[in-house]
Amino acid sequence: MGLLSRLRPAPPEMDFPRPAGAGARQSRMPWRLPDEPAISGIAADAVTVGALTVRAASLVGPGHRCAEPAQHRQDAYRLGRDPGRRFLLAAVADGMSDSSRSHLGANVAATALVAGLRAGLGRGADPDGPALFLDAARQMSGMAAQQKVTENDVRAAALAAAVPVEPAPDGTRAVWLSWLADVSAWLRTEAGWTRLTGTDKEGPDQDVLTEFLPFHPGRTRTARVAVPRGAVLALATDGIGDVLAGGAAPWFAERWAGPPHVASFVADVGYDARGRLDDRTAVVIWCDR
Repeated sequence: MGLLSRLRPAPPEMDFPRPAGAGARQSRMPWRLPDEPAISGIAADAVTVGALTVRAASLVGPGHRCAEPAQHRQDAYRLGRDPGRRFLLAAVADGMSDSSRSHLGANVAATALVAGLRAGLGRGADPDGPALFLDAARQMSGMAAQQKVTENDVRAAALAAAVPVEPAPDGTRAVWLSWLADVSAWLRTEAGWTRLTGTDKEGPDQDVLTEFLPFHPGRTRTARVAVPRGAVLALATDGIGDVLAGGAAPWFAERWAGPPHVASFVADVGYDARGRLDDRTAVVIWCDR
């Protein structure tokens, strides 16, 4: 062993918090790169929009980043505002693991959803979930053709939201949500976390999706939810949603009682838990904080 080899320090370990105690073996392994030029393994934002404080982060999961070669981060999110600056716009997309270009599909979907919301609100139109998701599906199909792959290679689940920047006179906000498949929205009040979209996963086929973009935009669901003053709204892929539903809700409630520093938020989204190896993405909005 040469002198330089003996003096070279060991690479630092990246320790993520463990909400459930035991961590995953893969979380302690080095991060690798995909063979193709990679979308960043981590994306994050920390912004204030009127009376809303926002933290967003997306991380490639332990099961995807430690292989050789690694897989791309298949989750994506986008943030924006309408032209009148009355709404915060957000989209979260989860590319399907068995689609070879789902990382591209998720990014196209999230971008198209926020752009479509912005354009429609700029015209004074009410958001139309199925039409919005149909346009996103068409853009995903066009991207697949450009990449010379099939639509099956770019599949993704997605959710879009329009959140009023300022509350109504009674303190509430009428939040518009539209979603397809298992990307979820959660509301945190003094009573705890409440799921607003999606359902808990059950049975042996709990991770098998039967609806997704670009194939099923007509199955898009839409809701308007009254969000009270001071509440916390979370939009998440199943890498976060599954642990919120699976017992870690009190841990996240404590960690996200108020807007954390963005570095702390990234660490929370990158939590380490045995058996939780998927990519994970969260856009969390603190109202009136």
